[in-house]
Amino acid sequence: MKYNQVYNVLEDIFRENYSVNFEEDDSSLRITLVEMPNSLSISKEEVISKIANICNVEDVPLVKIYVRNGNQKIIWTDKIVNPSNKIDSSQSQPRSTNTQGMFANAAQKISNITGVEELEEGFSLGLMFSEIFKKHSENEVEDYFTVGTETTTPNIKDIDTSWPRPWVFFRTFVSTLIVYIGFVQAWNEFRNINLIPGLIIVGSFAVPLSTLIFFFEVNTRRNISLYQLIRLLFFGGVLSLLFSLLLLKITFSLSLNWLGASVAGIVEEPGKLMALFLVINNTKYRYILNGLLFGAAIGTGFATFESAGYALRAALTDTDLMLDVILIRGILAPFSHIIWTGMSAAILWKIKGVKKFQVGMLKDGRFLKIFGTAIVLHMIWNSPIEIPFYGKYLVLGAIGWIVTLGLIQSGLKQLREEKLNYAKK
Repeated sequence: MKYNQVYNVLEDIFRENYSVNFEEDDSSLRITLVEMPNSLSISKEEVISKIANICNVEDVPLVKIYVRNGNQKIIWTDKIVNPSNKIDSSQSQPRSTNTQGMFANAAQKISNITGVEELEEGFSLGLMFSEIFKKHSENEVEDYFTVGTETTTPNIKDIDTSWPRPWVFFRTFVSTLIVYIGFVQAWNEFRNINLIPGLIIVGSFAVPLSTLIFFFEVNTRRNISLYQLIRLLFFGGVLSLLFSLLLLKITFSLSLNWLGASVAGIVEEPGKLMALFLVINNTKYRYILNGLLFGAAIGTGFATFESAGYALRAALTDTDLMLDVILIRGILAPFSHIIWTGMSAAILWKIKGVKKFQVGMLKDGRFLKIFGTAIVLHMIWNSPIEIPFYGKYLVLGAIGWIVTLGLIQSGLKQLREEKLNYAKK
């Protein structure tokens, strides 16, 4: 059987929901999924996404999909044409609007400039965030974080390599937001100075921490423990601040003051990257998604401590200004430090692979493109350029997330390839 490995992997993925039947010839593959008794149906979009992810790795030219119920009655059919995952179906999405087309073209140009993969046509933000408002038990949350140790890291054959569908991050955000609102209401009512530390700490952590949990969920290899993450958040956050302050002192001696606040880009991005020495040579964490998570952890620590500092400075003169600082920096947190450091670390992990870190890796063109992008985004972020309604920050954030999503896609493909190689053994 030419596509025997594809069959083995898909059978493993769908075993709880469908029985899998294959028919193949030189140019196409026919996959028939028959619903198992008492199983929960999987959405059409998810089935297509899972099949496309695997078949893309194995370069299957044409895949015809048939989904039947237990009585063999066809529920729906579809097909995936060529490895680029272009979906052609009578039930497919309507053609993109001009606005969507403009966004797609812009995303393509950003991907070409930065050297990251373009997002596959099957990618859907709606599907990715489809679990947010679904009901989940407290036990599910606890199980979600019980990963990353020798006994709780799943085997590669049990890893779901389709696009992740994170949801815990949103629950984290809602919980921290409620606590913060409680502090704000208490402050407005009593004006007790003892409430200010809680206001600053919770307000500064709420959005960055929730964003970090998002990247924890995206790390579908599930090989990093919550302990390691918290450790890197605090130690990496403090070290990145110290390195950045040291580099800032050096820039003063080089007379770079003319750059103004934009100098932070060439100071803080290297400073945060330097903090990665805490984990960079641990070969257990060799995946692109691991690097993305580690970078996000350091970026979260840096962003949180920096925001707390700005909030405290504001509180010394005007407590209303303090609340404004916390609010604005919280809203903008997912578009800055966290993704900038995350994408720089992800590309470095992609280059490093299973090898020990070498300084020469920093000269790799792939790293220079991504790291340079992070520096430029940071410098423009701090520049006096303004676009109404925080437009500058939204545009820069969109660019950062396009790069980040491209790196997530690369990380998922890395896992699919490892999973297929494992199946071949």
